[in-house]
Amino acid sequence: MTNALFVLHHSADTRATEFGTLASLAASLNSAGYTSGLFILDTTAASTVTVKAGGVFRKISAVSAGKPVGDGADYLVQAVRKASSDSSVIVALGTVSNRNWGPQVAAAQGAEFLTACETINAGRDGITATAPALGGLVVKTVDLGSKQAVLLYSGEALPAPAFADVEAAVSTDEASEGRVRFVASEALPDTGGIPLRGASKVVAGGLGVGSGDKWRIIEEFAGKVDAAVGASRAAVEMGWVPSSRQVGFSGQKVSPDVYVAIGISGAVHHLAGIGGAKKIVAINKDPDASIFKVSDVAIVGDYEHILAAAMRKL
Repeated sequence: MTNALFVLHHSADTRATEFGTLASLAASLNSAGYTSGLFILDTTAASTVTVKAGGVFRKISAVSAGKPVGDGADYLVQAVRKASSDSSVIVALGTVSNRNWGPQVAAAQGAEFLTACETINAGRDGITATAPALGGLVVKTVDLGSKQAVLLYSGEALPAPAFADVEAAVSTDEASEGRVRFVASEALPDTGGIPLRGASKVVAGGLGVGSGDKWRIIEEFAGKVDAAVGASRAAVEMGWVPSSRQVGFSGQKVSPDVYVAIGISGAVHHLAGIGGAKKIVAINKDPDASIFKVSDVAIVGDYEHILAAAMRKL
């Protein structure tokens, strides 16, 4: 089989660059002889979805689950398996919800599963993909050949290819009841403003921020410099910030012009997410913090005093 299925969880936060990235990957696979389709789970209650460069896809299906499905993972396990019955490869972005359903679909189909792919390329002999390994210390290249695979792409945002935009009608498709059923959820409010993906400036905080009450300092400074707010895994696990703001191996990979790391020690799994940053500014009271080994500007001291002084100048 040389059919590829691209999957997008479409919400109010979905950006045109996400459509463009999937379309660019589809164009690459199509040039190697694959036929690409797009499957969209829409949670916006819209009747149509505008698919940027949608003309690259042979078929586009957009569905609404007809009832609450949480982050969509439980529903997509069922829906993607049905939609991908004739596909040898499934491709989606490396978001939190996709990391929930992706391994389940791969296991059910006996397919290879690769998360956090930095590149996905197709040639005459099949697909190869690169992804970080050993917590980001090395990059592995996997030759998948013609094997069935579920691939989650977390690399750079890609420009949309020169294909026409397409309006896709959204149909209702009821999710069947499974042993696991979504009841309700209450997400942490995301006050980070600018989305992380594609941001030119990111201000990120870690455990060294000290508390959830002090997290407002990070958000205030980010707002002053028109930056997106990011966070280390430790800050997310403390409940100070939503998981959508996590940067690193198990979060999002960012490539801003400037990345400001505040109270972040510089663990390997965090560094795996900021390797594409052009300039890294680190603020930490520990002079031996690992983050200083990769930073272009190192500031040792109390971040509260340093940021307060900086904001007085802004």
